[in-house]
Amino acid sequence: MNPYQQYMYSYPHKTAYGVLEGINLADYMGRLANRECSLYFHIPFCQSKCGYCNLFSVTGQSGERMGQYIDAMGRHARQISEILPESIVFTDLTIGGGTPLMLSVPQMERVFRIAEEQMGFDARGRQTVVETSPAQTTKEKLALLKEHHVTRISMGVQSFYEEELAALNRSHTVEQVRCAMEMIMNVGFSCVNLDLIYGIPGQTEESFISSIEQALAYEPEELFIYPLYIKKDTYLSAKAVRRPEAAWQMYLSARQYLKERGYVPYSMRRFVRNGETSGLSGCGFDNTISIGCGGRTYIDELHFCMPYGVRQNQCRKILDQYIKTADHTVIHHGFILSEEEQRRRFVIKNILFQCGLSKVDYRKYFRSEPERDFPELADWIQKGYAYEDGEKIWLTEKGFSLSDYLGPMLISDEVRRKMVHSEISPMLEG
Repeated sequence: MNPYQQYMYSYPHKTAYGVLEGINLADYMGRLANRECSLYFHIPFCQSKCGYCNLFSVTGQSGERMGQYIDAMGRHARQISEILPESIVFTDLTIGGGTPLMLSVPQMERVFRIAEEQMGFDARGRQTVVETSPAQTTKEKLALLKEHHVTRISMGVQSFYEEELAALNRSHTVEQVRCAMEMIMNVGFSCVNLDLIYGIPGQTEESFISSIEQALAYEPEELFIYPLYIKKDTYLSAKAVRRPEAAWQMYLSARQYLKERGYVPYSMRRFVRNGETSGLSGCGFDNTISIGCGGRTYIDELHFCMPYGVRQNQCRKILDQYIKTADHTVIHHGFILSEEEQRRRFVIKNILFQCGLSKVDYRKYFRSEPERDFPELADWIQKGYAYEDGEKIWLTEKGFSLSDYLGPMLISDEVRRKMVHSEISPMLEG
């Protein structure tokens, strides 16, 4: 059994998206009246491409090019704001990437102004999340984040060993991690999250636990530990790198190590110090408005984004198209979820997290029983991967540790077929 089939961070996966026609975005935006919604800004620029990364990002872009992209974000936000209901409430803002802090201080300021002035995001009393990396973290940029009420800063450390960073084709050094953390701690954010990776070629259980120990020395509020996935069209894939078979044992040891030190697991990956958190919304009905060319927008059953690409030539073409787009309210690429797919999304977005799957909520939304719709749940209970407690179904300790094995079992045949046979848009070929 391979415990690592797929990371189910969303459903359906973006590789299942396809051509959409006849979508009137204003009709969907109207549904968000008097409802809460997340806001996401994607900054696709990176200093270099990490060996495992299959996310939308581009390298080698000039400051002028980044400025053109921010101009396009401003146009995008203005067009979306014109069809947003006035009563919408943006509960949180995430600025992700890429590496957002690749931008200069004035460019970052413009991004915040777009969120505040055009999208109406009020950071006071809300959560604002910004991703950074060690090499791009400076005192001036952190001061700007503090000025704009950033509450959570997340940094991809991945390892505290130079040879392991080199194996991942990461561009930062351990010394840069330490300098960045010192600056972050001096500024003071209510939540600091660090990301680590296990299953790196040459990594041992001892070196992974040592990286965790060094990360915990900074007392981060959260720690995410990710298995190394080798994705098509990435640097590591081209090098025919394989994840060590001992990766799952590394994870089990790390999970126990973190729990013993007061870090409560909220999913397979997320560990929170002393369980102090504002909560993790599983739900499955969460809506998100994304600005930029790498983010996905979710409005009920409508999910959409720019076409998918990984290779740098593909990503640059996507970036060019985004910057030249005249009307960002015309939707060409996405997925409309049937009720069956909404049921699957609901189960995936709840049972794989500490919130558990509420049978009461499932009945309320779908007028059915989760065990009837998903026989897999009964099988998981019989095998000790899950258990029933009153009106909820939860994963067991072993089940949580096998989330990347269990979650993919809930993918529909249709979505799986589209993922396998996904085609790159003709505009990205070459």
